[in-house]
Amino acid sequence: MQDLAARSGAVLTEGTEPLTLVPVTAGASALKEALAGPGTVVAYKFGRQAHEVAEALRETGRLGGAVWGSALGLTEESIRPAAELDGAPLPYLSTLIAPARRDGGRGGKL
Repeated sequence: MQDLAARSGAVLTEGTEPLTLVPVTAGASALKEALAGPGTVVAYKFGRQAHEVAEALRETGRLGGAVWGSALGLTEESIRPAAELDGAPLPYLSTLIAPARRDGGRGGKL
C-alpha cells in the first residue's frame, strides 16, 4: 500500500480522513460499502475480481484518481490508473488505492 502510494503519487490520508483496508476476497459488497464511505480505500488481492472492482469504482463514483499496481519492485511491475481496468484478470496480489473525495483538492484537509 505505501509503496504503491509513493510510486503513484497517491495521498493515503489528509487530516482526520479514515483509511479502510479491504481484501476483495471478502466479496464485492464489502468493497462497495467501503467505497461509499468518506475516506481512502485500499483493496488487496483483487486480481481475479478485477471486473467487479472496476464496476464498484464506477458505481460509487470513485474511479477518478484511483490507481492499481502489482509486482512492485520487480521487472514485471505495473502501476496504472484504475480507469484502465478492463475487466481482464490481474495478478492475485494486485493492490488498488481509491483516494478519499477531496472537494478542496490535494492538501485541502491539512
